[in-house]
Amino acid sequence: MTGSQTADPPPRTRETVLFTGLGVIADTAAVAQLVTSGSVTGILVTGLLAALLGFVLLLRRLGEPLRAGDLLLALLIAIGSGTAGAAMDRLLTTPASGVAAAPVNGAVSVTPSQAADGVTPGDDATSPAAASPSGTTPASTSTPTPTVSGGGVINKGEVTLADHDYLDLESGVVSEVNATVDILYDAPYTDIWTKGGGELWITPFAGTPTMTACDEQLRRRHYGSVGAEKNAWFCLETTEENIGAVRVVEMPTRDEGIVLSYIVWRR
Repeated sequence: MTGSQTADPPPRTRETVLFTGLGVIADTAAVAQLVTSGSVTGILVTGLLAALLGFVLLLRRLGEPLRAGDLLLALLIAIGSGTAGAAMDRLLTTPASGVAAAPVNGAVSVTPSQAADGVTPGDDATSPAAASPSGTTPASTSTPTPTVSGGGVINKGEVTLADHDYLDLESGVVSEVNATVDILYDAPYTDIWTKGGGELWITPFAGTPTMTACDEQLRRRHYGSVGAEKNAWFCLETTEENIGAVRVVEMPTRDEGIVLSYIVWRR
């Protein structure tokens, strides 16, 4: 012999290296898509491919002594199976598109297209407020929606507040102080306070408010509380960082509470 020559690896070894490399690439792609919330189909396909390649390679190793490379094959199967399982879970738990969420506590849901067109709870002729017999007043009624300039309407309605009642505009719920409340009515002084003794901004507004106009007014002039006056509008920011507007419909007489109408927009 004139010199030493390096023999090519046997075909079976080359196939093992090739399949292992493909498995590592498929696992890497599956994990990357899973972390970045990529295509569910892509995660499922690449995860199954990695697991299948690792499984096939382990089958070909049956009857042979264990090697360090076999741990890599087991890892390919584990990662591939895990990512494929995560993709299947997403497919099974993701709600079908176009299915409307059920109303909560009798609230009327508003689609984005309805909000853009100014359609809000109570505007439908079939709503309880519209269907009320003449001369009767439901416990909770909707009020005309002010013109909205940008941002969809989250909620609107009318409510009566007694002394030290708190109101959350997004839900329309009256309660004691909690993490989501926006305003407090102080009956002895007929003042309307924001939560926490004036933590949020509130300001008087002349005319009919819009979300953009309220936002601009709050940046120019804002307080922690305002004095209630009949038919007066007030703009405010909410705990959820949205923009709301409140109008005094009726001032309290004797032991009756103050009546407010309100609207809140998504900022």
